[in-house]
Amino acid sequence: MLTSIAFGCFVAGTVAFLRFFYLATKLRKERIGAPTTRVQEWFPWLPGNFTPAGQRLRRHMNGLMILGWVFLIAGLAISPR
Repeated sequence: MLTSIAFGCFVAGTVAFLRFFYLATKLRKERIGAPTTRVQEWFPWLPGNFTPAGQRLRRHMNGLMILGWVFLIAGLAISPR
């Protein structure tokens, strides 16, 4: 039973990260102006000037990142050794 829960946590964490990176493609379109650095060009979720929809999307993405890490760590903690 514990193995199934750990596997479910790993799957949920993976899905959260996949959703995060899918939304990153949409966030590029919500940036106001061109990215100021090459790092912002490669990682669109870094701070910058966004439309109001882009700010909401970025907050959602930050939540997905935290949720993904929580699920992955929980799956690691409860997985049988």
